[in-house]
Amino acid sequence: MKFIHTADWHLGNKFHGHERTEEHRHFLDWLLGVLCQQQPDALLIAGDIFDTANPPAAAEQMLYDFFAEATRRLPGLQIVAIAGNHDSAPRLEAPAALLKPYNIYIRGTVPRTEHDQPDFGHFLLPLSTRRSSEAVCVCYALPFLRSCDYPAGMSAAEGLSLYFSNIRKHHRKSDFDGLPAICLAHFYAAGAEICAEEHSERLVVGGQDCVPAEVLGKGIAYAALGHIHKAQSVGEGAAYYPGSPIPLSFSEKNYRRGVNLVEISAEGETTVTRLDYTPLRQVVTIPAKGRAATVSEVLDAIAALPERQDGDDASAWPYLEIKVEERQPEPTIMHTITEALQSKAAHFCRMLRLQPESNLAVETENEATLRETLADIKPEEMLRRTFANLYKSDLPDALLERFRKAEAEAQKTL
Repeated sequence: MKFIHTADWHLGNKFHGHERTEEHRHFLDWLLGVLCQQQPDALLIAGDIFDTANPPAAAEQMLYDFFAEATRRLPGLQIVAIAGNHDSAPRLEAPAALLKPYNIYIRGTVPRTEHDQPDFGHFLLPLSTRRSSEAVCVCYALPFLRSCDYPAGMSAAEGLSLYFSNIRKHHRKSDFDGLPAICLAHFYAAGAEICAEEHSERLVVGGQDCVPAEVLGKGIAYAALGHIHKAQSVGEGAAYYPGSPIPLSFSEKNYRRGVNLVEISAEGETTVTRLDYTPLRQVVTIPAKGRAATVSEVLDAIAALPERQDGDDASAWPYLEIKVEERQPEPTIMHTITEALQSKAAHFCRMLRLQPESNLAVETENEATLRETLADIKPEEMLRRTFANLYKSDLPDALLERFRKAEAEAQKTL
């Protein structure tokens, strides 16, 4: 059997206020091309299809247009999709009955049996090749689990282990016992490399949602995971994250994008091939290397950016962030930078003002200073001390003059 594994599309996402419809359409068009070229038997989507529980109508339309076109171009293609932590499970699963006749299977919620137990058999899906109705493998399609989905007091690892062990029992008792098993799941596996700076995956603080990959159980031919945005393999078995197709934070700018092409033999032997994708828009940081740049270095880097041209397609312009090192207060820096960017082919997203690393250590005040109260220190003296502490130099006359004017205006208002 041959299938494509993808995840974390985040349809409807906005990047620092910028719409991303063209970026998502570019990826889905590329994916359609991959499906037509590779002719897989199935497409597995491992959660976070949408960016929010209430996605815009255009994002939902884009998804269903893709489903319709994929199944039209590849008759017999099976699509299995699960809900991730960003998705609304009931909303994603709502059209399941309409999609099932087209071999599209959605798993979002956890149905209960008449004894109020999880219906583990619901997550067991036999898959066949496109030209046959005979099952050749079985997919354990488990959506993102929340604490309410497993018994109170259980950890995330215990909850996942409970589900996978019971799904495996149903597999062994079914007519498909002996067929290779594929896991489709959405969780944070221990050892996975995450976006630590900006937490774009929305991981639980303290790592309480981090679970060992061993919860999947033994004998899995391939585990198609979602949730972590960097493409990688985890654990000792065949567990993979394909990564998000487009960057969801500036910290992800160097991630490799694409999908996994997986082939499983009748004996359960697995071959994984990476298919690389280049997003419509890249993310760019000034400076490209290092913690931050001076104002003059930033302006030089901006001057080197491509100029906007008449008829340019702005949908392909990169997203830009700037990290500037403030060696002294720069009240007009934002205006200066935005003016410099007016003619450049880039979507400006944010500027981070960082102090020189040598200024970050807080010096211990002497006992005399500690005994002083705010009422004892005049505003101008407080400004001088604060500036000296932050920038290790005397307050410039120009800044002092600006402060005195502001103080005088404040006194008039009072």
